[in-house]
Amino acid sequence: MVMIEDNKDNRQKSDEILKAKKRAMLILQHNDRTEWELTDKLNKAGFSEEAVESAVEYVRSFHYIDDERYAKRFVEIYHESRSIKRMKQDLYKRHIADEYIELALENIDYDDSTALRRQIEKLGIDADMLASLSYEESQKIIAKLYRKGFSLGSIKDVLSELKEEI
Repeated sequence: MVMIEDNKDNRQKSDEILKAKKRAMLILQHNDRTEWELTDKLNKAGFSEEAVESAVEYVRSFHYIDDERYAKRFVEIYHESRSIKRMKQDLYKRHIADEYIELALENIDYDDSTALRRQIEKLGIDADMLASLSYEESQKIIAKLYRKGFSLGSIKDVLSELKEEI
């Protein structure tokens, strides 16, 4: 009787592990995820710790999740539209290791001016408009850009460059 129950428990564990692997593959089918994000989603789906670990190891063995590759790709995509500080925060939020973040950021120029110009354009501000802004209005724009992670010096430099283009 004990042997039958052991077989039943083993079969249930195997079934749960298989379901967790299938769920992991389904999750990764739509978006690239970090190891932490995938683990979190599987835990929230109610899988046991053993099933989650097995599923994560399974997809890792096929390189379907790779936090280093994820960080590099993230930086490639967002380096022209986000500040360095913002990209670091976003990657930290996804539990990417510091070493992978630094490796990813090595490949880009640490100049935020392109991303900053893009954010200014996104706000609908051009050189002519900058010249006509009041002090309070320009301070609001500077504050908005600062909250997006750009340094005060970079913001003032780019705004000065834009004003000179008139």
